[in-house]
Amino acid sequence: MKPQNKYRTEKQNVQLLEKALSIKDRLFSLLAFKRGARRLRRWFLIALAAAPIIWGIYYSINYAVEKAYSLSIDHISYVSRHGLISRSQAMELLGIKDAVNMATLDVSGMEATLEANPCIAAATIRAEMPETLHIEIDERIPVVFVEMESGTDTGDRTRKFMDPKGTIFPVNEAYHRNFMNAPTWYLQPEDLTELKDGAVIEEERNRPIKELIAASNAYSLTEIPAICEIFRPKQWKMVITLENGTEVLMQVYDIKDQLARLSMILEHARVSKKAMRSINVIPKINPTVIYAEEADNQQNGKKQDTP
Repeated sequence: MKPQNKYRTEKQNVQLLEKALSIKDRLFSLLAFKRGARRLRRWFLIALAAAPIIWGIYYSINYAVEKAYSLSIDHISYVSRHGLISRSQAMELLGIKDAVNMATLDVSGMEATLEANPCIAAATIRAEMPETLHIEIDERIPVVFVEMESGTDTGDRTRKFMDPKGTIFPVNEAYHRNFMNAPTWYLQPEDLTELKDGAVIEEERNRPIKELIAASNAYSLTEIPAICEIFRPKQWKMVITLENGTEVLMQVYDIKDQLARLSMILEHARVSKKAMRSINVIPKINPTVIYAEEADNQQNGKKQDTP
């Protein structure tokens, strides 16, 4: 058996022997050349094997990007909870004129754009692949107009709407054309310090107003004429003006019962063909009624007594 050279079988010893050689000898060593060739071949095979994978990844990414930029959402599903803002009006708010591009679709930003409109309480937008965009909005429902009572003195007659939660928002005739005959509640500083969009009137202060509007809607305009103005001179008291000019004094409790008494009094006035100037419906028995004729006589008597 041919004896083996242990220095050629032990890698560490071979490397030690190579280090003992000069740099020139090491550079032109056949052993170093073969080792370098093996390493180069190994890396070449690795690169050759990885090339299809790298190309596949590059192609997939490039295809996905091109597909995204070419993919548009042509169908837009639109739902307005209360039907106040039309589809075209919502699209105008979003700045959408044509199809929506998937690559530039920003659902959160679109929701924020809609909710930035103070007439909209909430908005939900979601994309449903491959080609549908769902848009849902919840508009604020006007309950009454609100205006600062001090405006009659200051000249600031700014008027806004209040929703059922007491939130103040602007009047937009394009959205609220069916609410332009709503009554006006004249606010005291205790109700609201500043009349601005987004301000909220406390529940305890707006509750009687909402109950009054809801209870009056149960009657026809023949039974109880439309309410035009609402004042709260005191925390417990409301004064409302009807469309026929009658002034009604109420308290902020038992509103349904008071409106029932008001309906009966108005019915009696229609039968007797009498016009009423003012009514106090707070007493459950014998409510106070001042007819227009009596009020005129009282006014004339005061004028005659004036020297």
